[in-house]
Amino acid sequence: MPVPRVTVVTSRLDIGGTERHLARVLPALRRRGIDVALYVMERGGSLESQVAAQGVRVEGPRRSRFLHWPRATLALARFLRRERPDIVHFFLPRPYVYGSAAAELAGRRKRRVMSRRSLTDYQAHYPLLGVLERLLHSRTDALIGNSRAVVEQLAGEVGNRQKLALIHNGINLPAPTAAAERARLCGALQISDDALVITVVANLIAYKGHHDLIAALAIIKDSLPAPWRLLAVGRDDGVGAELKRQAEAANVATNIMWLGERSDVDGLLAATDVFVLPSHQEGFSNALLEAMAAAVPTIATAVGGNLDAVANNETGLLVRPSDPASLAAALLRLAKDPALRRRFGDAARLRVQQRFSLDACVTCYEKMYRALAEPAPRPIAEVLAENLDDGRSDDHAPLIEHAH
Repeated sequence: MPVPRVTVVTSRLDIGGTERHLARVLPALRRRGIDVALYVMERGGSLESQVAAQGVRVEGPRRSRFLHWPRATLALARFLRRERPDIVHFFLPRPYVYGSAAAELAGRRKRRVMSRRSLTDYQAHYPLLGVLERLLHSRTDALIGNSRAVVEQLAGEVGNRQKLALIHNGINLPAPTAAAERARLCGALQISDDALVITVVANLIAYKGHHDLIAALAIIKDSLPAPWRLLAVGRDDGVGAELKRQAEAANVATNIMWLGERSDVDGLLAATDVFVLPSHQEGFSNALLEAMAAAVPTIATAVGGNLDAVANNETGLLVRPSDPASLAAALLRLAKDPALRRRFGDAARLRVQQRFSLDACVTCYEKMYRALAEPAPRPIAEVLAENLDDGRSDDHAPLIEHAH
């Protein structure tokens, strides 16, 4: 069987959910014998060296001052014409649109794959982008969602469900954390070892729900066990100053540590008692999986891929989005019940091991690439059919409105 030659196309390899996913998956595919190269539309991302050090070839142009994306598209077309990959796989909307144009310019029909990593709320702000994506679907051989919610949205855009498949994110389980390590990490953060530590890992963007989290903490700030801290990890994408003003007005500013973009999230999770993901919309969160793998109990909004990841009242709690009162009740419930936190955390780690391992994720990509490289490939829905047939976490649990 010939080795599939794959070019993966994305924007820039900075720290983010998609980028960290690729940094895990591509080297693993390389070790399995897939000839994979990564083309970034802009070089200079902080994760590039990590990927390249594991044997994955990274190509792409540096940032241009003038017409960068059109110029990067022409450069990609030249790369594809020269390298002649069997498969081109696009991650994120802009690389899908510009990369598809480059594939057309390069000539010689290649199999095309698009991975959508989020729900389509962005199309409301960029309607032309949504129109272009729908047009491109007819020229794309496989459309991959990272959660059932994303796949269902794609189904509404594509008449042919045989083009659709699900590949969940996957991660490796970290080693269990010793109590001494938590104490060391708390000391490094200048947090009392007996503090209740709540962590949110999400860039500071309005739809990530930080406003709701601060509002929830304001409701219960005097009922939480003292001392308590919120670790807010993530890049400020425009709402940081507004969030800090909200925290000051709510009298919780001294309890919040704004840590910015960090490369040591695994370490921070070792010091965490409760992980929160209050997003208004979500594709499938790597940060949520990482918290579960670290045996941290989670509270997440019942949106998108959170419904796939969290088994409500088994591994964590699901609450309605944009509902600070529900979020506050869930936080208080876990804050006051260490035994429940341990039970949820242990169950969460087991769930990741059983359903969301990196090995299982990489196997899906390998299976897809090898199938698409065949002269007459089967529809991707058949190749990865078992992914949509393995049940859903909320099949037997109603979507809760309030935590009790």
